[in-house]
Amino acid sequence: MPAPPSLSELQAGFARAMIDGAAPALLPWIGMRGIEPAARLQIYRNAILATQVASLVTSFPAVERMLGVDCFDGWATRYAAWHGSRSGNLQNLGDDFADYLETQAELSGMRWLGELARLDWLRQCTILAADARALDAVALQAALLAAGDDPLLHLLPCVRAIAAPFPLLDLWRHCESPQTLAVDLDGGAQGVLLWREDGQVAMQACIPAIVALVTALKQGKRVSAAVEAAHTLDPDAPLDALLGPLLTRALIHHVSDH
Repeated sequence: MPAPPSLSELQAGFARAMIDGAAPALLPWIGMRGIEPAARLQIYRNAILATQVASLVTSFPAVERMLGVDCFDGWATRYAAWHGSRSGNLQNLGDDFADYLETQAELSGMRWLGELARLDWLRQCTILAADARALDAVALQAALLAAGDDPLLHLLPCVRAIAAPFPLLDLWRHCESPQTLAVDLDGGAQGVLLWREDGQVAMQACIPAIVALVTALKQGKRVSAAVEAAHTLDPDAPLDALLGPLLTRALIHHVSDH
């Protein structure tokens, strides 16, 4: 009989079994005690998958409502078995769940599903974002004057934005209340601005040009470049309309000239 594996080899073999579902080299070193070694490993693997699926349910509530509990459970289990958790924090599981759903041929008729999953994910990112204090109107005006003609606007860490070629926010709200809120998926493109307010995720529909502006600002681009990005989508959008939601919702954390 070969020499027993080292502790590190046992640990690596167990980890492989949890990821791949099999570890033949590990089986001879697992005590029977009334349960076959392979079955014993599968018990642990099933428990891990169940925990990961429960995490995905928490992260993607709208997707679960649209697919149904059993259907979502099946796709979440397949995703967890294929993807696995790459972080010690289960809240990071699901970062590419939307991409995964979009690649599945069986779901190709649901053209809206990936974007709905992305909105669910952004809601989680918003609620988990770091705390920061927004500039009030007086402080913002002073900061803008001090920063010059083309400043950098640093948004609150919780601010997110997404745009879709259909009314995405209307669809998400329909998932919350399907009996009372209708949605027209042919209603045209819609952006969604997300932020945290009183400890909860707040969302507002917006034009896609505002999403382009927010995305550029979060990438560290100056106001002029961010406005240019917005104008590639809507050349006629006035500056006050583009910046209005950021100002009225007090979503600017800091202003600088470098």
